[in-house]
Amino acid sequence: MRVPKTPALGFRLPTLRTPPLPGLGAGSMTRLLGVALRVAFWVLALATLAAILAFIFLAFVPLGSMDLTVTAGDGGTRVPVPRAYLLFGLGAFVAYLGGFALILLHLRAIVYSLRIGDPFQPANVSRLKQIGLTLATVTGGAWVGQTLVSRLVRGALEPPGLFDLATPAFSVLVVFVLAEVFREGARLRRESELTI
Repeated sequence: MRVPKTPALGFRLPTLRTPPLPGLGAGSMTRLLGVALRVAFWVLALATLAAILAFIFLAFVPLGSMDLTVTAGDGGTRVPVPRAYLLFGLGAFVAYLGGFALILLHLRAIVYSLRIGDPFQPANVSRLKQIGLTLATVTGGAWVGQTLVSRLVRGALEPPGLFDLATPAFSVLVVFVLAEVFREGARLRRESELTI
């Protein structure tokens, strides 16, 4: 049964489509994202290298004693900082920067697979799981480091609470959920290739 066509009422509703931005096609956003990730990766890699060189310098070059002054309302607290504390802090900073550089390296590989039109690869599942584990390790390490620093200066700096871990823990969960989504997508793609 055919539905009769109604006559036009003389006005047209505006469309909700927005014109594309000049120069940004379908693949341009992934290209732009790939460039941004590449730049961020190299900045973090160079910063990690500089921190490693500073760690080596601090480990082998003799320096005098250092004091850390934590300012508060009463004029500040002077805390002597042994060389081992400085090495530990610089090593933690190297691990922090290196962890985020590793995350960016995996993200670059995922964006590249998106650019070539094959994002549901089994390798992307393991990349996302490694991103989640690295993010959890970096977040937990930063929390432990902040707790240790707050104990070092004794009362001049508040220790982080468990609530400070809520947002990073949620981010880690999101990454693991995305890994499972990619795993299911890879499985469905494999099944469709076998049926054809």
